[in-house]
Amino acid sequence: MNRKKIEELIRNALEELGINTTEDLLQKTPERVAELLEEIFKDVKKDPLEEIHPYKTDVKNEIIILKEIPFFSFCEHHLLPFFGRVHIAYIPRDGVIAGFSHFVSMINVISRRLQLQERLCDEIAETVSKALKAEGVMVLIESRHLCVEIRGEKPFGTEVVTISVKGKMNETSIKEIALGMVGCKERV
Repeated sequence: MNRKKIEELIRNALEELGINTTEDLLQKTPERVAELLEEIFKDVKKDPLEEIHPYKTDVKNEIIILKEIPFFSFCEHHLLPFFGRVHIAYIPRDGVIAGFSHFVSMINVISRRLQLQERLCDEIAETVSKALKAEGVMVLIESRHLCVEIRGEKPFGTEVVTISVKGKMNETSIKEIALGMVGCKERV
């Protein structure tokens, strides 16, 4: 990433919008924005599968659920943030699981790309499914989108919920159990 080029692009964009970047408080804004963008998007090319390190246990016939994993991403349509919580439920195959922090790292890698929430949800489910070869995976994302809240009708506080389901999690009884455990069954 060429930070100086990004600073110049930010400066030019602000000036095109009629904002004077020579004012005291705005002089370093292009530099700060370029630094922020570099920090946010530094792992954009990273493979999320590298974040999950599976290992074998004697876990049998269980549903493992990770709830309330915070995330943020940027809408690819408006370049505005959306943020919320990811819930992951999976059924291990042959006792293969991963450390809980690995899921957080994987979500951070995927969510730092420009995204649609629907794709983010599916990419997380696919990554868990591939990494663990799980019998079933369900990912539920609840989030708020600034592109919804600050444009048009401005429906402040609107939540968007997406669900991606793979394998055995498609079975109605298992899906209902997982949704109930996540605490979202009554809302879906």
